[in-house]
Amino acid sequence: MPLVTVAALCASLIALASALAVHSVALAGDGAFQLVSILSTGEGVGAPSRTFATHAQQGPVVVASWAGVVDTQVLATLLGLGQIVLPAFAWSLAIVLCRRDRLVCATVSMLAGLSAATTWFLGASELVLAAPLTVLVAVFLWQPRPLRARDTVVAVAAASILVASYETALVTGVVLTIWGAWRATTGSSGMTDRVACVLVASLSAASAVVAVWGTQTGANPTHSRSLLYFVVSLEPWPFYVALLGITAVVAGLGPWLTGHARSGALVLGTAAIAVAVVAIQPNPVRAFQARGGVAIAVCAAVLFLWWRWIASRRGEATPGAGRREERLLVVVPVAFMVALVVASVQPIHEWSRSLEVFRAEVNRTQGVVHALDVLPPQRRDVLWGWTASSLSLVVRASPDAGVLADRDPAYVPFSAEDAREQLADEYVWDE
Repeated sequence: MPLVTVAALCASLIALASALAVHSVALAGDGAFQLVSILSTGEGVGAPSRTFATHAQQGPVVVASWAGVVDTQVLATLLGLGQIVLPAFAWSLAIVLCRRDRLVCATVSMLAGLSAATTWFLGASELVLAAPLTVLVAVFLWQPRPLRARDTVVAVAAASILVASYETALVTGVVLTIWGAWRATTGSSGMTDRVACVLVASLSAASAVVAVWGTQTGANPTHSRSLLYFVVSLEPWPFYVALLGITAVVAGLGPWLTGHARSGALVLGTAAIAVAVVAIQPNPVRAFQARGGVAIAVCAAVLFLWWRWIASRRGEATPGAGRREERLLVVVPVAFMVALVVASVQPIHEWSRSLEVFRAEVNRTQGVVHALDVLPPQRRDVLWGWTASSLSLVVRASPDAGVLADRDPAYVPFSAEDAREQLADEYVWDE
């Protein structure tokens, strides 16, 4: 893949992540409650079986709170740094590492764009970070060249976080364990490569064990069933249309189809991608639903990379792509990424306006009022069913500001009347 193309793909991801972080989209869903909990306890908050991903995501806020930062607007941005910008860098690194194989790079790039556009509006989910780290580890194992010391450091760091990250490790952890052990015991790639693969295999095995434990304890069984529901129900449908489109395009641009079959796959795949981009409409609710689809996509990506590695180890020759296919392997991922970034502009704007209206009502209100009574219907993007009181604490201009409460909260971490007691008075949103 041309270096300028790789740079454009990575820049698009990082630009989108930065825009989401700056506009405080990290507060979506559980984000506001997480921020209040971090600031009140001084440490990260999350499920024990996902604790490593949680600490990586929430680390910037924890450090800032220790340093005495009290501006909640800055803290919300820092929360976005861990929740969204860190995954963007992980995806970007995976793209850079596989750039020498256009087909693999195009596949990873399109999956990165799809994951970003559909899940980053709910950055509080640990899957947002687990997805790119899983693909990144798979890309390291796929590398045809021996892994060097710096590769080992990054691969082991990523695999370490994945030990306690998300239940997708039930599948990906097993695959990466087998793959890492296989690579470590075959060939003569050098001691550093073998050590790296043994460490990745060991850590991946641990991730599978922790994932099994996570599905059986605490709140994670409920989360796992929720994820499974959205897998079975195929919601949101634009995600699955896009995923099928990517599959068709990759099949058409690869060496497996010829003639009319190749042309048909490219036409159908491109059409599916175009429909999905138009219909995708990113928002927190769809991001919550898309977790199941991303889990499937990540598992498929790991298996695809493993398959390509096995083929290369067996010495199976890969027919050279034609000039048209070579060009399309560059054009299609870039066009897809740019289209997804453009599709996210208006939703980010709508979120920002909704947050501003919410802030204005909090600072205008005295006492506790129901959010639905004061927010206009078109400005309720920030509501999540049970986090309005937490969000009120985050966006207040003074400790005496009011509290907007959910009418029938799905979960009650604290009563709205006791909201002020949850956060020290010095924490305010300072424009």
